[in-house]
Amino acid sequence: MIRRRTFLQSLPALAAMPASFPASVLAQAYPSHPVRIIVPVSPGSGSDVVARYMSAELTKALGSAFVVENRLGASGMIGTDFVAKAAPDGYTLLCTYAAHYSNQWVEKTPYDAVRDFEPVARLGMSALLLTTAANSRFRTVQEVIAAAKRKPGGVSFGSSGNGTTSHMAAALMSSMAGIEMTHVPYKGPAQVAVDTASGQVDVGFGGVASSLALVKGGRLRVLAVTSLQRSSQLPDVVTMDEAGLKAYELVSPIWVMAPRGTPPAIVTQLSRAMTAAAATPAFKSYCIGQGLEVDIADAAAVRASAPAELERWKKLVALTQAKAKAG
Repeated sequence: MIRRRTFLQSLPALAAMPASFPASVLAQAYPSHPVRIIVPVSPGSGSDVVARYMSAELTKALGSAFVVENRLGASGMIGTDFVAKAAPDGYTLLCTYAAHYSNQWVEKTPYDAVRDFEPVARLGMSALLLTTAANSRFRTVQEVIAAAKRKPGGVSFGSSGNGTTSHMAAALMSSMAGIEMTHVPYKGPAQVAVDTASGQVDVGFGGVASSLALVKGGRLRVLAVTSLQRSSQLPDVVTMDEAGLKAYELVSPIWVMAPRGTPPAIVTQLSRAMTAAAATPAFKSYCIGQGLEVDIADAAAVRASAPAELERWKKLVALTQAKAKAG
């Protein structure tokens, strides 16, 4: 009877334990089996190559396999929604880019970019290049602007699609320069680079990685880079700011996120491991080789900046006049 009474008296304490117990236990045991890093775009993209580098580093640092899985479709929304609805246990992560926030203002997404995710880290960023064919009449950004002013709509530009980062880059240029250009949307950055090199469009906006081979092959001329700092890969290329569009900047950060509700101890563990790996010379060298730049922030910093990030991409999407999310 005494044993039964003692057991019954202990029940309230046992019932109270789950509120604080699971996070510490999970953190101690984590990771005990493979972790998936979901990349919502194709292999070879900036977020994909960063995810693959980090998967190897995390496997070594944390002692369990981290595996990259590409889940494509709907401009990144399919893979992103998969992570938003995954169990918040640290075993499903998202490595993503600007579309994480901008998609919410182009279409009605099945998730909220801020509320449904737990930021883990920011690891890098990708600038865009304004390019033209090697034999083009345009040699500077100002020449493009002058031609567009002489004949509104007479200069065409290629982008990766309506409402994409490259579309936003052109829209920002047009807004700041007071010009109108004709938009030619493509399904991806590779075809933008190819058609710009062949003169099918006058200029193109695309990532460093997707344009670099044609630049080095002498088929594309780079007029400017969209970051405030020059590209490590192309140090002789001016920024849009240096070309006369003061304070022009459009870059796509690369973030890692977890589903909302992931235990803070696990988020902290992952954030520390990732930012430590990103701070090494080896990661910097790797990023330069991929046309990326290192840009590190821990979980707390990314979480604090998330609302402003969402608002920033809302304004950029509005410049494109892409279909905005209702409400």
